[in-house]
Amino acid sequence: MNLAGKIVTSIIKGLIDTSCRIDDRELEKIPYKGPALIIMNHTNFLEVPLLYIHLMPRPISGLAKEESWKIPLYGFLARQWGAIPIKRGTAAMSSFKKISELMKQNKILVIAPEGSRNITGVLKKAYPGIITMAMQNNVPIIPVAHYGSEKFWANMKKFRRTDFTFRVGKPFYIEPGTEKISGKIRKDLLFAVMSQIAKLLPEEYRGEYSDITSANEKYLRFLDEGTYSRNSPVPVWHQ
Repeated sequence: MNLAGKIVTSIIKGLIDTSCRIDDRELEKIPYKGPALIIMNHTNFLEVPLLYIHLMPRPISGLAKEESWKIPLYGFLARQWGAIPIKRGTAAMSSFKKISELMKQNKILVIAPEGSRNITGVLKKAYPGIITMAMQNNVPIIPVAHYGSEKFWANMKKFRRTDFTFRVGKPFYIEPGTEKISGKIRKDLLFAVMSQIAKLLPEEYRGEYSDITSANEKYLRFLDEGTYSRNSPVPVWHQ
């Protein structure tokens, strides 16, 4: 990140901290290095800068719609924050090579499996690209959920601060063993993966993944949670 990027990031942090009350305590469960994939629900523009800023100095990258790079401020931030451009509707197929390179560099990639914003905060149906990413790179997935940002604009009109909450679940690997991944298994896997986000949300936000008790976690291997500091950045999956 160059000097201009640092200045803009600092300004954005100040604006967000002024307009929001942020509960980021659970973000300390996320190690200070990867490789790992963070999966997160996607409500509006707010969660991306919030997560990035509150996870600094972790080596974070993310996926951004290719057309968004043409928007001056968005494109500037995407480049400064190391985002990977992808084409809408292609999952991350054209970017898998770059994602693999990031994993080899022990970075953490943030992905919103829903693909587009849900606006109301209620989970929408996700795309299965995350399954392929995790399995191809043999890296753990860390579920992160947030809620509160759906009230941001309504609160702004009333000059109220928005309560924004982050929650972090147990990291896990996808391990199908020697079993062939059929369409049915892939569908079940996606439901089980997204249910890890749903579990962290209040019931009214779970949407497509409300029936979390039906999630088949047969192919998920959960790891112990951890709390890390800059002086002890050992990833939980290396312990």
